[in-house]
Amino acid sequence: MLVKMKAREFMILRTLTPALTYLLLVACAQPTNDVYIFKNGGSVAKADEDYFECELSAARSVPIDQRIATTPTYTTPVQTNCYNVGYSVQCTSTGGQVYGGDTYTYDANKSLRADFMARCLASRGYRAVELPRCKTEELPASVLERLSGKQRSPKEDSCYVPITRNAGNVLHASEIGG
Repeated sequence: MLVKMKAREFMILRTLTPALTYLLLVACAQPTNDVYIFKNGGSVAKADEDYFECELSAARSVPIDQRIATTPTYTTPVQTNCYNVGYSVQCTSTGGQVYGGDTYTYDANKSLRADFMARCLASRGYRAVELPRCKTEELPASVLERLSGKQRSPKEDSCYVPITRNAGNVLHASEIGG
């Protein structure tokens, strides 16, 4: 399926895609921070729905390509030392250990799928920002209920509050006494 877009839209998408891909991958590597996917004027429910649809579309368009690989091997050098003991010679060899050679599997399409998903979200108007996670156990239920509506733009002092599996909202330090 071909998608027609204006040159300006293409440049915006081309600029956002590496950042979104990076943030999606960083989110997997650093459990202390979350990636907040948001759209100005959007709702948490719509962000959750769009995230799911983009995730499903990415999975369908870029299926898992399971590959098998082996880590390189290295054999330590063998060294033999011999000693005269009376009328005989005694030799001791060390080394010869083999390291590596471990077999593992990986998905060759993982980064392509993440790129596809980032482009899907960007095409729907979403931006991604990496934020620390708020301590939700300290938040009153009324605050969580208020955050489940319209998404808010992040600020420098914001933290992320997950509302659904795929979407959330932000709190600012001034709202939590910080």
